[in-house]
Amino acid sequence: MAQRGWSLSEMEIRWIADLLSETDLAVASIAERMGCSKSAIMSVNRRCQIRDYGKHRNTWNVRSAIREERHDANLEKKSQAA
Repeated sequence: MAQRGWSLSEMEIRWIADLLSETDLAVASIAERMGCSKSAIMSVNRRCQIRDYGKHRNTWNVRSAIREERHDANLEKKSQAA
């Protein structure tokens, strides 16, 4: 788990990106869950360009490209398992 003043590992960044794209959790809830600051979560969001807040704090849109990438990856995993 990340702590304040420490950098996030790549695994933590991927986990945060998953939470941003796959859940409706608020940034504060994700930060609390991951043990880091809200600004760290927003930095991951800016870096990965997952949520578009459009000048609103409490509403957002998940970029469709992110959803499509995750959907394609899930289909690929299922076809490899079969």
